[in-house]
Amino acid sequence: MNQTSQSGLNRWSRATVLVAVAAAILDPLLVAGDQRRPHAQASLKPRRLDAAANDSPKDCFITDKNGRKWPCSRRNDPAANITVFYCRIENHLGAEMYVDCDNYIMPYFVDPGKTLYQRYISVFDPAPRPDFNVGPTGPKVTCEWGCDGNRMTGMVVWDEQWPEAWSCRKDGGDGNCQLVFESNREVVLVTTAGRRVLGDVAIKECRKNWWGYGGWLPFGLGCTYPKHAHSYYGEVKS
Repeated sequence: MNQTSQSGLNRWSRATVLVAVAAAILDPLLVAGDQRRPHAQASLKPRRLDAAANDSPKDCFITDKNGRKWPCSRRNDPAANITVFYCRIENHLGAEMYVDCDNYIMPYFVDPGKTLYQRYISVFDPAPRPDFNVGPTGPKVTCEWGCDGNRMTGMVVWDEQWPEAWSCRKDGGDGNCQLVFESNREVVLVTTAGRRVLGDVAIKECRKNWWGYGGWLPFGLGCTYPKHAHSYYGEVKS
């Protein structure tokens, strides 16, 4: 073997030794790194979907005018059912009446002794509203009321700010919620909390007999409103 071949063999041997030494030093470090990495990945937990969909703080509440606290989280929760109220309108008068309200499609006529079943959605509940229900835009539902030729405007048939309103809930309420037009011409709100007179309705009393000589006339003379104990529940229109 010549001198040149011997020199190349020596360089190859030294390189082989250096590679083996480097592998012996680095291999434990690489193994340790591989052992640590899976543990670091396993400690990362996926973000909960409900947390991502609910951006409101955990202890956030919206307080309505009655002091009821609604969780802010309902605003971003598609699964939250908005609060619905039921209040029956009952006609105990001796004649047919009608109510034509600001969120009704048409007037509703209620025969004597009959009931009009009404549903109202909360305007304070921050839960998403159903797409098919766009009203009301305020806590009150105001109507024109009429009976036997008498008409009144500004008559409130529902107000979510009534102290008794919470008992009128569809879910969790007591089921007894009535707006009664009584035969003594009072409008009364009846719930399990009691009976509260909201006001009187204006029904004229007309006489056809004018001082004993007008009984043959086809129209009424001397129409007057009788005395009443409470303020009218609305404004007289005719």
